[in-house]
This record gives sequence, C-alpha cells and structure tokens, in this order.
Amino acid sequence: MSSMKILIAISCILAIGTLISCTRIKSSDFLNLSLSSSHYDLQADIPYGVDARQKLDIYYPNTTISQVRGADKPVIVFVYGGAWKKGDKKDFKFVAHAFTKAGYRVVIPNYRHYPDVVFPAFINDVADAVAYIDQHSNELLDDLKQGFVLMGHSAGAHTAALLATDQSYFKSRNIRTKLKGLIALSGPYDLPLDDPEVMPIFQNRKDSSSVKPVRLVSQNTPKTLLLHGQNDKRVGPYHTERFDKALTHAQIEHEVKRYEKVGHVQIIASLAAPLRYLSPAFQDILQFLSRTSS
Repeated sequence: MSSMKILIAISCILAIGTLISCTRIKSSDFLNLSLSSSHYDLQADIPYGVDARQKLDIYYPNTTISQVRGADKPVIVFVYGGAWKKGDKKDFKFVAHAFTKAGYRVVIPNYRHYPDVVFPAFINDVADAVAYIDQHSNELLDDLKQGFVLMGHSAGAHTAALLATDQSYFKSRNIRTKLKGLIALSGPYDLPLDDPEVMPIFQNRKDSSSVKPVRLVSQNTPKTLLLHGQNDKRVGPYHTERFDKALTHAQIEHEVKRYEKVGHVQIIASLAAPLRYLSPAFQDILQFLSRTSS
C-alpha cells in the first residue's frame, strides 16, 4: 500500500465514528478507497426480498487466495451496526476485504431501519437473507457444507446474538445450513428497554426476554466469541460480562476478549488492514474461526 493510502486510512480513523453516525461524506469511504480489491470478487445487490433495502452483497476470495473460493471454510454473515437506524453494506467493504484475504466468503446484507420499521422487522430481514443464501447456495456459494458464522458489531451484534440464541427465526424458515458460531463485537445483549433511544424501536416486543440474548441462551446456542473494548462509552462492557455469565451458566463453549483503551468504533475499525494497531480483534477472530472450521 502506498504511503498516501496509509495516510488516508490513518486520517479516516480520526473521524471513523461516522461509520455509526453517517454524514454525507463518510470516513469509511476514504478507508474503503484505500483498500485493494484484487484478492476478491464481488456479487453486489442480490435481492432477498422486495424492499429496496432487502439486498445483500457476497464477497468471494478469488482463486489466487483459494482454489475452492472459500468452500473449505464457513461463510461469514456480517451484520453492521448503526442503532438500527442507519448504515449500509457498502460502508463495510473493509470487513469483507479483511476476511476474504484470509480465504473466507463474506455476506453482508442490508436491512430495513427505524423509523420505517420496528422490531422484529430488521431481525426478520437478516434471517431472510440467511434463508436466501441457504436456498440458493449452489448458485451463489458453491456449497455450504462448512456452515455459516454470524458476526456483528453494536446493534448488528445484538441482531446476530438474538438470531443465535433464539433460533426460532431460522427454524421457521427451514434453514438447513448449520450455524457454526457467533462472533459478537460490542453489542447491547442485555438491551436497556427503558432507554429513550431503544424504547420506540422495540415497542412491538412480546416481553423483555424476547429481545435480550442474555435471557435466551440455550443448549442450541453455538460456539461464541465475544469482543469488547473496555473504553466503550456507547455500549457498556457490562453487556458482554452478562452475556459471558449466561453462556457459562448454560455451559456453552465460548471465549471473551476484552481490550483495554479500546472504544466502540475502534474495535470494528481495527478489522481494517491499515488500522489493526488499534486492537488485536482481527487475529483473535481468525483464531476462533480456524477452530470453528475444524
């Protein structure tokens, strides 16, 4: 990478909070522009529903990385954050860039946002995206024999964790592909339903337990990796601590990674190739994935 591209990538972290609070020109645009696309192929804007936001992107490692284009590894389904109100799959090219270089296929779906929809519409959207790739695996992903892993950050980590702990969403869609793991970064797993920001979005819940992954852990919950920055002011580390306790109580195989002096945005930004000095999250995830693939 040229020194100019490195400077662009490093400067974008100074404002990379716009991954969470989008502006007209997002820092993620500068970061993504600094990254080469030579090691992956992209099939973009595949519709999994009728709404304009119900589309997904699939990133494939190309044959210089893997002769089987990632079919020997689980598919990563990444759910971005944004308080259920904002965000776009194209902003997270840097996540796909990172994991395709390690030989993984990566699916990033868009989903509908509040105030256009409320819970459980955005959860259903991600479940529908998974159902779509499950039903069209032969044409889209070669095969899914290695299963898939849900990964998410912030609100996206909550969605991923809810789908991993309440698998009725997948069962109702007859999803055949095995969920091999959950990788959750900085999510609000003990959702604060009295929070003014959260309350209107989750107004249609059945009860408090139905939207709190910490209360939904069961023997069916997959192997899990939880990552959280100890300097997270947006989503307190106590969420991961409580999820950890619930997983331990249920005797679910899991790991917890806590990073000192790492904040809410830095943890997801550190997956980007130029920004891995921010935390060891990328290497910790790769190690978890390698054990999940075996």
